[in-house]
Amino acid sequence: MNTVISVVLLAVVLGTIVFLLSRRESGRRSQYGPAGLSEFRTDLALDECFDRLDRHSDTDEFAYECRRENDGGFMLHLTLHQPTQQPLDTLYTLRLDPGKQTVVTLIFIREAFGYKEPLFPPEMLDAFMTQKLDAHRTK
Repeated sequence: MNTVISVVLLAVVLGTIVFLLSRRESGRRSQYGPAGLSEFRTDLALDECFDRLDRHSDTDEFAYECRRENDGGFMLHLTLHQPTQQPLDTLYTLRLDPGKQTVVTLIFIREAFGYKEPLFPPEMLDAFMTQKLDAHRTK
């Protein structure tokens, strides 16, 4: 009888821990800032944004890949190759919303090594978005 109660209590405690951790993670991603949402605006049309993201250059701030997912969204994978260290990788969800100005929303997903915060400073991401899409940060 004591074993059954112990197993049930253990299952309840583990379920509570998983629930709290998942709520914390979703809350972190919904916040504005480097570890959550970053919003940019550009005067470029939606098609021009896609064309510019398709063009790669040696002068780009990052090596990157922007691919369409099965659900219609986009994943932006940024990589910074450092000469004497392991490359830094960051993964974002990319959303482009047309309008008078195109709204570019980046949602941070993860770093290559599972870090919960991006290793790139926000200034580098801002420079990349300015270079590629003439976009400026709004949030």
